[in-house]
Amino acid sequence: MVTAMDILGDPDVRDAVDAHAMAWFPRECCGLLVTGPAGHAALLTPNGIDEAPGHQGRTAETGYVLDSAEIARSAGRGETLVGIFHSHCRVGATFSDADRRLALSPSNEPWFPGVDYVVLDAQDRGVAGFKVFRWAEDRRDFIEP
Repeated sequence: MVTAMDILGDPDVRDAVDAHAMAWFPRECCGLLVTGPAGHAALLTPNGIDEAPGHQGRTAETGYVLDSAEIARSAGRGETLVGIFHSHCRVGATFSDADRRLALSPSNEPWFPGVDYVVLDAQDRGVAGFKVFRWAEDRRDFIEP
């Protein structure tokens, strides 16, 4: 099984993800980590939260909205979704309560079972690292593997 760590272990992918985070900074970036016929890749997507209604005052500086059509397009190309990533700006790479709510359906089940969630630690000088979070069924929560 390919993991987000496997994909981010590729220096070209990691460099692209880090550059995407800094291009959006001090706003949060987002995107997908996939594997498929062309190998591993990061799909760098726009953060649509500022155009999307109903986010209780949150903006791109404190949240993200990933266009779910990106996932469908990726699947249509024969790619498998491995991870969803986004950045946190100036606050560290934690899986926040808001991140957890976004990752769970109304029945408190993951929208994307088996998919890793990656949070990048975006700081003024660049990306200081990242953490991976994965659903643990026995704990009913996202944890670091």
